[in-house]
Amino acid sequence: MNTLIRLSAIIMAAVASCSFMAAAQDIQQYDFSAIRINGLEIGKFYTREQYLEALGGQPYRESDDAYHFLTYKTTMVFAPAADPELSDIRKAETKYDLFGYSAWQGYEGFSFDSFFIHSDKYAINDYVRVGDPISKVRDMGGTVMDVNYDGYKYLYWAPEGSPDDPQIEWGCYPRFGYDDNGIITEIELYHD
Repeated sequence: MNTLIRLSAIIMAAVASCSFMAAAQDIQQYDFSAIRINGLEIGKFYTREQYLEALGGQPYRESDDAYHFLTYKTTMVFAPAADPELSDIRKAETKYDLFGYSAWQGYEGFSFDSFFIHSDKYAINDYVRVGDPISKVRDMGGTVMDVNYDGYKYLYWAPEGSPDDPQIEWGCYPRFGYDDNGIITEIELYHD
């Protein structure tokens, strides 16, 4: 009987090890060396047509303030937090995602400068999006900084190779807002 228990423990450990290895291999397929959304990298220059193609076509609204902003409108459907598996009740919310770009004299195209993501339609580096657990941000490596401000929780992330703390200008890197359950509710970056 003891042999059977030991054998079961060895098999369970092997299965757990394989699951961990598969997860580690899965994350290796992603590139976390920069900040990208749908292939657009922060600080790089693109034509207006490239923005529209990467972000999903014509925006809901386009504004031309200090920055040019493309606004996309999405309806997200949420299961109730109390018991999402046993309920047919769903809550729908309209979310707006904004992407900012600017023209620089002497450069061709527009610099991708900012984003304000509130839906699950877009992902940072094709890996982490609104609705994911905040732990996925830490999975990307790099440097992180937790901030609790006036009841709000944020995790800033800077890719590997960014300046070391305290030289990091955190305002130039994405800020992931999350709720008390550790679920990402917004992702923002205002790169100036």
